Amino acid sequence: MGTNRAWWGLVVLLLPALLVAMDMTALFLALPQLSAALGAVFVRRQLRLESPLLDLRLFRNRPFTAVIVALVFAGIAMAGTGLLVTQYLQSVLGFSPVLSAILFAPMGLGTAAGTMLAPALARRMSHTSAIAGGLAVSALGSLLLIFVGTAGPGALPLVMTGITVLALGTGPLFALGTGLIVGSVPPERAGSAAALSETGNYFGGSLGFALLGVVAAIVYRSHMSGTPSDALATSDSLAGAIAAAARLPAEPAAVLLDAARTAFTAGLHVNGAVAAVIFTGLAVLIRAMRPATSAAKAPLPDQEPAHQPS
Repeated sequence: MGTNRAWWGLVVLLLPALLVAMDMTALFLALPQLSAALGAVFVRRQLRLESPLLDLRLFRNRPFTAVIVALVFAGIAMAGTGLLVTQYLQSVLGFSPVLSAILFAPMGLGTAAGTMLAPALARRMSHTSAIAGGLAVSALGSLLLIFVGTAGPGALPLVMTGITVLALGTGPLFALGTGLIVGSVPPERAGSAAALSETGNYFGGSLGFALLGVVAAIVYRSHMSGTPSDALATSDSLAGAIAAAARLPAEPAAVLLDAARTAFTAGLHVNGAVAAVIFTGLAVLIRAMRPATSAAKAPLPDQEPAHQPS
């Protein structure tokens, strides 16, 4: 009975993977026709069109570019942190997936709270000051992750506080950043600007999974390679170490798990440091940004302002 349920579970898990594989295969097969129809690398064609699908000329506008960069790099820091913290809660502190999801909820709630707080901040200071101040708060939250340990009563409160403060500080960027982007371009380009802001954040999230995930893996392997035990040296991930420990006697298994959890936590520390540097750099960038000009008076990036008759 148990074997049948396992097979049925495997079938259910394979169905979405099959749909994704079919979808990607269809895209690959359609690429030649899509390239011909769109005139694709795409970028040169978009620069020549009067009404491009992706208006790259918007990047000539400094406030626009600054906020887009902030959204991309904030997405990198948040996605990388989320990737490692969720694994830390389960594989280092030993919580179940459901409980880990509940414990990770403060990151989403922090972003929501920061977003709702942003309008009140904007009434008391400029939008750029509110965003820069929020990003500085995110940097402080990231720094808290550097002090997280592998065990002890303070590990969980510290990591939860860190992700909450980090997420809280990003709220003004997400709430006010799009307004700055749209306000920095003429009305006829507002839709393209808003679309680019949304794309920038998702693009940053994808990069965060890849880049900070790779950094954490490098840190993990460097820590594990310094151990004399063959069992430790052959474990290339925390999940692999947990699986290997299940096949070992109690004492070697405990040694392996302790080393693997320490190595993974070191990767989390590096992630916290990298995220703090990112948020600090973004805060400086946004603070130095010139206020957006009025959308009604701003010329198109590729046009000269009209001269009034004397």
